[in-house]
Amino acid sequence: MKYLGGKQRLGKHLAPVLAELWDPQQYNGYLEPFCGSLGVFKHMTSLPSATTIVANDYHPDLIAMWKAVQDDSMIYPNSISEEEYHEAKALSSPHPHKGFVGFGMSFGGRFFGAYSQKYLGNKKEDFCKEMVNSLKRIAPCIQKKKVKFTNKRYQTLHPKRKFIYCDPPYAKTNFPIKYRTHTKHYDTFDHDEFWDIMRKWSQQNDNFVVISETSAPPDFVEVWSMKRYRSAAQSTKTRFKGNPKPNSTIHDNEKLYVHESLVTT
Repeated sequence: MKYLGGKQRLGKHLAPVLAELWDPQQYNGYLEPFCGSLGVFKHMTSLPSATTIVANDYHPDLIAMWKAVQDDSMIYPNSISEEEYHEAKALSSPHPHKGFVGFGMSFGGRFFGAYSQKYLGNKKEDFCKEMVNSLKRIAPCIQKKKVKFTNKRYQTLHPKRKFIYCDPPYAKTNFPIKYRTHTKHYDTFDHDEFWDIMRKWSQQNDNFVVISETSAPPDFVEVWSMKRYRSAAQSTKTRFKGNPKPNSTIHDNEKLYVHESLVTT
């Protein structure tokens, strides 16, 4: 699934790290306040002893889409024309089809950023088919009784005894796409407020909070990192490998952080 800032490629690397940190005796559930494209979440729905596994996101159409995939009510289109793209954009929210089209058929996964038309040589890519196949692959992972979806601002969540993985809009990101809930403007993401809330969650109610970012305030400790390579020959593809192809350059280091209060010495 195309989603700006998503973890589709990186998720398979992150999930084992999170699973190793998971303690079934200490935490009763797993929570992602910024679930996005479920790049990590889809790997975490079988955690042992987790009574609830919750995927939350502020985007109403995105969550409406995931709920429809979960309960098998999703109507998968065979194709989406540019006219149908604009018709979907005008739908009232929340609407699963609006989420499907807004992300799956938009350039770079940017919610209704622009109708995506991409060619490889003389062959046109079928973005609609790719989106359908992606959602159908994820469906079995989320069609479990303990998996729940919520559409809330992360500030309103009050987790207790939860293992929490946060993938917020990165500070260096020009377009805070995960918090674009309208088609005409972007919401502002307050990074200082985010880190303050992460401190609170980490220090209260027996939570364990892990955060994805490329940098963090000094009271957060890096517990994992991986170099992100971008190929000069294929600049749109990002690789997370220890053996990048020739002519690849380091784009950024993807990192996981926890608050210093959670680090045992």
